[in-house]
Amino acid sequence: MTEQIDRRAPMAAAAMQYNPDGSVAWDDMWDSFCELAQDGGPPHRDTMLEPDETADPENPHYQAIMAEIIRGIELVSGLRARPATPGWIAVSCDQPGMARWLCDAINEEHVRARCAGSTLFVPAGPDYTLKGEIKNVVTAIAKTTHYWGDHLPSEVKSTLAMQEQLSRLTRRITKLFRRSST
Repeated sequence: MTEQIDRRAPMAAAAMQYNPDGSVAWDDMWDSFCELAQDGGPPHRDTMLEPDETADPENPHYQAIMAEIIRGIELVSGLRARPATPGWIAVSCDQPGMARWLCDAINEEHVRARCAGSTLFVPAGPDYTLKGEIKNVVTAIAKTTHYWGDHLPSEVKSTLAMQEQLSRLTRRITKLFRRSST
């Protein structure tokens, strides 16, 4: 009898890699990725990783956690990141469709994400650990941005951009009709 492998079980963690100075080598940690959860692969985590929106942005330990997540995001994705509201890190995407697609894909990996316009938001918290939640956030970004850049067909990206343009046009037309009816 052949043992069945549960393809939806969380993916195995990659071993931590370090630079000579002791910092995490985020950009040298993975040599491959499994399928995205939204495409039938295993999610990165078993349970949803949530932000801690009660975090004190003035807390030095929390600031260090935020700085490490931001450093990791920038190394694995080439995207700019910065602290946002407590519990969230803002990641600048090239277009709103990219932010929306990454948001959906990251949520499927069981890492809470949200987006607004071209900005993607990923979680942070003062209790996050390097080998736990920090790595989870960076891994989810690495995995999804890899797929966005290397595997998502250009037609899908064009469709997402067109959807955003149609949404903006719809909002403008709705505003015009509201004005003309008053």
